[in-house]
Amino acid sequence: MTDNEPSKKQKFRQETKDERRVQFKERRRKKAESKLVGFRQSTHYIDSALTNESIYYIDPESPKLRKIYPYFFTWITHAKERWYGRTIEDIFQYEFRRSILKQNFDDIIRNGLVRINGQCIEKDYIMKNGDKLEHFTHRHEVPVINQKFNILINNDDYLVIDKPCSIPVHPCGKYRFNTVLAILNYEYQLSNLRTVHRLDRMTSGILIMAKSAAKARVIDFNADRSSTNSVDKLYLCRVRGEFPYVDQIVRVDQPLETFSFQIGLTKIGGNKQCQTLFRRVTFEELKQQQEIHGKYIFDLNNENIEVTIDESLHQFLDQDQTKTSLVLCRPLSGRMHQIRVHLQYLGFPIVNDPLYNASDIWGPSNGQYGHYEHSNEYVIETFIKRHSCEYWLLNDIDNEDEAINSNGKRIVEEEDDVKRIKTEETTTTTTTIDVNDDNAVKAYIKEHCYECLNRFREPSPDDLVMFLHALQYKISDATTFTSPLPEWAQI
Repeated sequence: MTDNEPSKKQKFRQETKDERRVQFKERRRKKAESKLVGFRQSTHYIDSALTNESIYYIDPESPKLRKIYPYFFTWITHAKERWYGRTIEDIFQYEFRRSILKQNFDDIIRNGLVRINGQCIEKDYIMKNGDKLEHFTHRHEVPVINQKFNILINNDDYLVIDKPCSIPVHPCGKYRFNTVLAILNYEYQLSNLRTVHRLDRMTSGILIMAKSAAKARVIDFNADRSSTNSVDKLYLCRVRGEFPYVDQIVRVDQPLETFSFQIGLTKIGGNKQCQTLFRRVTFEELKQQQEIHGKYIFDLNNENIEVTIDESLHQFLDQDQTKTSLVLCRPLSGRMHQIRVHLQYLGFPIVNDPLYNASDIWGPSNGQYGHYEHSNEYVIETFIKRHSCEYWLLNDIDNEDEAINSNGKRIVEEEDDVKRIKTEETTTTTTTIDVNDDNAVKAYIKEHCYECLNRFREPSPDDLVMFLHALQYKISDATTFTSPLPEWAQI
């Protein structure tokens, strides 16, 4: 036996628990490195051979909007724990967007447009652990701002961009191709990107993506602030009213809870602790900081005094809503809508925040200091009506015959060269198709597509902008990512 050969005892000895753990982590690391991530260009549940030209288009009548041609799509998701024991009809009614229900759910089930584990089902099917839900649809994406991405850094390790408003990071909800990852894939030929963090759809600013799993692990947005790989985050926003904390820091440490998964609404409450620091600034101060230091500074040499919130002051109803203020935000945790809800708590919501600057829905105090005049159910139902498809319908209010039947289908008839819409009982006739014939399924889906059968108002560019911007991320003393100041900061 040579010196390099293991002895018989070494060869047949059992591995220790620590050794097995190390080997498992190494296998998991190699698998993560080899796995393709980011936007999936071609899959079994979407039309293949799509190109940039066959997906995106710019309408000459609305050149500031990026639009998507409608396409067939299969939604695929696995059963969530809160779905267990509920019927498929109940889940569709309360978990998914209302536009899905505009077509008669009985027809959808009977024609196999909703399936569980690849099989057709009845509408009273009870969801259980391990079920895979599929829903075949004709998908119409919502327009987003037509704005080129400002690429701040593009090297072997990271891609850092200045994300425009209105564009979500990942495919979600009504968005797939109008997302950051898809646009980078089709228009910039940048793929296999690992998102280190994400920004809300309406938030603009710095978005960091890693080009390897190892580099993605270096930055941890959820790490404790004492950790070596934590991130110091700085946001800029423009709020309603005159923010009173000048040369002072105000700390909001109220917990947050999500009370609507359907539309993503958060309020003060629950047990998820989080903290945010705020300080009023001016555009000139920010420009001066950038010119002198090359970055933005929240706490100026620790001279800023932290003040205690006095709930008897700065009432939401007493503010001059014609005035606005710039506010630097430093979140010390990372909850959904944390900055927006904490600003609502202070009584100074973001000027054009469609969710948290809506006193007609939240109540006269707009949720200031956690006081909500209306119930959760009222808030959810009212927001659903405001953001539903019906709200954007181009209806002729003078046409008394206009209506939508139980299938959500509007019948258009020609009378004196004028299109009129009316409901007919014949549109509710039962139709059954061969669920195994792909062409028949597609034809049926398109014929009954609620969005194909109606015209909708387009959002204006102003509807797609919110004054909240990810301004700076400090990864370490040597690495700080900084974005340019947004145009709306010039006040």
